[in-house]
Amino acid sequence: MSDSSEQRPSDSNSYEYDVFISYSTQDKGWVRGELLTRLQDAGLKVWIDFKDVEIGAPALEDLAGAANQSRKTLLVITPNYLKSKWTSYERYLLQAQDPRNENRRLIPILKEACDVSASFGFLNYVNFTIPDEIDIAWTQLLTALGKPPAAPLPQENTPRQWLLAHPYGMSPHFTGRVAERQMLSNWLNQDSQHPLLVLRALGGFGKSALTWYWLLHDINRQQWRQVVWWSFYEPQADFNAFMREALTYLSDREPGDMPPRQQLDQLLDLLSRSPILLVMDGFERELRAYSSMGAAYQGDELERTGHQTDRDCINPHAERFLHDLSSLPQMQGKVLMTTRLRPRPVELTGGTLLQGCREEELTQMQPADAVAFFRSQGIRGNRTEIETACADYGYHPLSLRLLSGLVVNDFRNPGDIKVAQWLEDLTGDLVQRQHHVLEQSYQSLVDSRRQLLSRIACFRSPVDLNILEAITKPPASPEAEPQKIGWFDRLFNRSPQPALRRRVEPEDSPIQDLQADLQDLIDRGLLHYDRSNQRFDLHPIVRRYAYDRMGNPERTSAHQQLRDHFIALPAVEKVQTLADLTPVIELYHHMVRSGQYDEAFMLFRDRIVDALYFQLGAYALQIELLRALFPQGEDYPPQLQDQGAQAWALNALANSYSLNGQPTQAVPLFEQYVFIGEKREDKTNWAIGLGNLASMAQLPIGALQAAEANLHRSIAHCQEIEDEFDEAVGHQELGRLLAYWGMGTEAEAALGKALELFEKGNAVQAQGVVWAYRSLNALLQVRIGDTQAAATALAAAEQSLQLADETALDKRYVYPVRDYVRSHWLLGAAHRVNGNLEQSDHHLSEALTRDRAINMVDHEADILLDLARLRVDQGQPEAALGLAAEAEAIAERSGYVLQGADVQLFLAEQALARGERAEALKYAQKARQLATCDGGEYTYKVTYEAAGRLLQQLKC
Repeated sequence: MSDSSEQRPSDSNSYEYDVFISYSTQDKGWVRGELLTRLQDAGLKVWIDFKDVEIGAPALEDLAGAANQSRKTLLVITPNYLKSKWTSYERYLLQAQDPRNENRRLIPILKEACDVSASFGFLNYVNFTIPDEIDIAWTQLLTALGKPPAAPLPQENTPRQWLLAHPYGMSPHFTGRVAERQMLSNWLNQDSQHPLLVLRALGGFGKSALTWYWLLHDINRQQWRQVVWWSFYEPQADFNAFMREALTYLSDREPGDMPPRQQLDQLLDLLSRSPILLVMDGFERELRAYSSMGAAYQGDELERTGHQTDRDCINPHAERFLHDLSSLPQMQGKVLMTTRLRPRPVELTGGTLLQGCREEELTQMQPADAVAFFRSQGIRGNRTEIETACADYGYHPLSLRLLSGLVVNDFRNPGDIKVAQWLEDLTGDLVQRQHHVLEQSYQSLVDSRRQLLSRIACFRSPVDLNILEAITKPPASPEAEPQKIGWFDRLFNRSPQPALRRRVEPEDSPIQDLQADLQDLIDRGLLHYDRSNQRFDLHPIVRRYAYDRMGNPERTSAHQQLRDHFIALPAVEKVQTLADLTPVIELYHHMVRSGQYDEAFMLFRDRIVDALYFQLGAYALQIELLRALFPQGEDYPPQLQDQGAQAWALNALANSYSLNGQPTQAVPLFEQYVFIGEKREDKTNWAIGLGNLASMAQLPIGALQAAEANLHRSIAHCQEIEDEFDEAVGHQELGRLLAYWGMGTEAEAALGKALELFEKGNAVQAQGVVWAYRSLNALLQVRIGDTQAAATALAAAEQSLQLADETALDKRYVYPVRDYVRSHWLLGAAHRVNGNLEQSDHHLSEALTRDRAINMVDHEADILLDLARLRVDQGQPEAALGLAAEAEAIAERSGYVLQGADVQLFLAEQALARGERAEALKYAQKARQLATCDGGEYTYKVTYEAAGRLLQQLKC
């Protein structure tokens, strides 16, 4: 096959007729009636004897001339046709020049059953003799003539009572998959042991199409009245949004301000009691491996990290949902997940699936289904020929759709399966052959359609027709368009000069060409069209290939045009949800992809960071966006011209990692930030970097010696440049470190110095943090036996909350969400040690609610552990163990050494209280190991000594 349809000789104008019909006049009723009508309705120019013979001309010459001037000849084979001497002469005449029909100009039609072995046995024919396959026969015939009928729209009668949040735009010609559909039905209706089914397959195996078709055609709607279909491929369709929408639908009540964890508990409770079906399509987008902004372009090859975390969920609530769903007994509801990767939370150590989880892997399309799929598109060929062609591609559904598109749209022999045999260079392993058919499909396009496909590939998600029309519309003539302004001016709302006049587009604008191009891409299986939402999308494999085919100048130009489109969209005045940020995030994406990293950085700093970081607590999304500024990886500086901007981006990314429960990943980024400050002799940022490295990364992971050294260096730099505010921050964080270190008096002195400097500068918000740390120091003193410190802890926490209230009313500050979490946590803990259990419950619950509302992972384990201690005091040991288990999971996943030590100590104490000395010993040993930190004097002293005492008691 040639590389491009532009290079093929076009003979569409070299023939006077499209079709010549050779038939027996005894069969004229059907030929002159239905056959001729169908051909003409398809837009074909037909030569047929009763109306096209030239009166007076020699019949044989007229017949020969007509046949030679027709692109294709139909042979209508019946017993009458085989008996006729005249049709025998026609056959001889037509076959003489091409005995083997290598140019495929002869198309036999078997209209009535008869023996064709002698004359036409070597040719594939269109079979009209099977009553149940008449529609297939017409499709094959019209396809062979280059006029394939429009594919029928999938019949989808969707129940109104179901929540189909993101309807799947079904492609035409979905066929069979009977075995897979039966497997799904058996699981749903008969498998009571596995509430979770993971349907896993590599890209292109039709997971979404199979599941959607099964959902709408095979499920008993009377039995399964509540169904949710959710696609994680959609923008802002993350797990938190899934929980909220599913809970609203299932309970008929919006969650309101209910925290995500409580939503999760309610969702699991509903599943345990009711026959509910949840379908989670494309769940790999919730895994670390596919969580970046480039996920839409990712194939199945993964760059494994050193910690093998590819299959971890990015959302801790998703992890808990999958774990509990697969562990809790007697679930009435069912959850079906499609994914490229199996999520790690459904496994035990070693990879064994949890009891309630079942996994099925899709490996190929069944041969019979593949044959039916090809025939439904009008492709001619016997079963063996079609199966042989499909086997070359491992019955990979996406490859077969592309292959069928090549066959149907072949210029010379449309619809003939032998086209598949003529593909060039069909060598290599299975993956290479699957790649090859995609390459051939792409190369068969004219340049304009290649460009359109690649431009659509620039979008990370489905795109509306009106956007495609806007970006493919040619610009108005220079004298007719308004004065242009740059994107930077539009970004900052600088007004253009008044327009002189606007050109009126003619009715025959290129929009019609665009629609024809889109339809051709759909017909070839390269483009997916969702009719219900009128959006176009690409399979990730196709998107990646088409995107990679663009040269750098072309790619940059495309993203610049898309950037201009999103700049022109009006900005949301007040961001309230992540959805409000969608246009500006798309703008950011296209800036990055067009190589405009500095402009993207300014956009992020000025219009994105405040909402994500302070208001929404969307730390995972902030990480995703910031990582796009590091095209060479995080071991290298961000792709920004200004070193100050590089430092800002490094610090922001490190902060986000820390708050998202990934302090270990924050360490090298903070170190790069410190290095830039030192290299530039920028002692302000140098000091800030040292302080952040110590307090946000090293202290949580137990690197106490390095944290102390860096805090002292930070304070020294600030004193040298007389930066009293950042010096105070250094004393504040040193005070917290000393408190954990067990040096209560020294901690109080450092915190007192910080408070003095903050009061001098009237830094109200910072004063509140110091009072919170004073409360923390006092609580640690209570744990080593200083009962008088309990009152100090309570008074300091109350002062911290009061200052948070003052900060909230001060317009100079961002609303102090984190300060409120910290204050309520410590106030709840202080009330408990003072015996005020009701007040303790109120404040700890408030802290957890606020914490989870912004995914404040760095404090969650502490709050959960104090709630566990409270439940013990309230006489609820089972509830206490559940809370401690949650805290343990967070501490282990995040590498929080100090929090982990406290949790292990608590579990040891509770095991001993139950009389389980072996369990208590195990937990106490682990607590002691974690609390050792750097060893020597650098231990988490309170827990280290408590664990030591407990170990001595257990050894007696």
